[in-house]
Amino acid sequence: MRLASSLCALAALAACATVPESGPSLRYADAASRGAWAALLAGRPTQTQVERTTELWSNALGDSFACDVRMRDVVNAGLVGALEIGAMNAAASRGGAAEVREGVGRYVATLVGLAVQSRETPSATRCEALRAWAPAIAGEGREAVERARRNGLMEEEYGLLLALLAR
Repeated sequence: MRLASSLCALAALAACATVPESGPSLRYADAASRGAWAALLAGRPTQTQVERTTELWSNALGDSFACDVRMRDVVNAGLVGALEIGAMNAAASRGGAAEVREGVGRYVATLVGLAVQSRETPSATRCEALRAWAPAIAGEGREAVERARRNGLMEEEYGLLLALLAR
């Protein structure tokens, strides 16, 4: 009985969880890379939250490419973003590992498009901020990406494909 009460409390807590609106985060990437229980505790975002987060990541990464931020940093940040968005999409649809993998693959394709997109260069202030953000978010998400790869949530080929962009 106590276990059932604990599980109900955890499910209620997860249902109340929301996505921060301030900017790209690693909440779902980290949770998905740690397994089903952690993913459950991360909560279920709304479709609006998924779309907003995808927009935030895409704007940050697209602007990073336009600002000529070091390509390796943008690519690594992009892999973190792909995992976050793939995991968030899976959480929104109550999907599992297969849905995370599919979402990561879709966002990697988006990332390649952002890399080759002709985009107006943002302000100097924005570019300076992105030069600091890209390596920081890549570093922050490095362990989650490594765990996700070990757990079969991300293909190794994504890193190889994006490494070609970084040359």
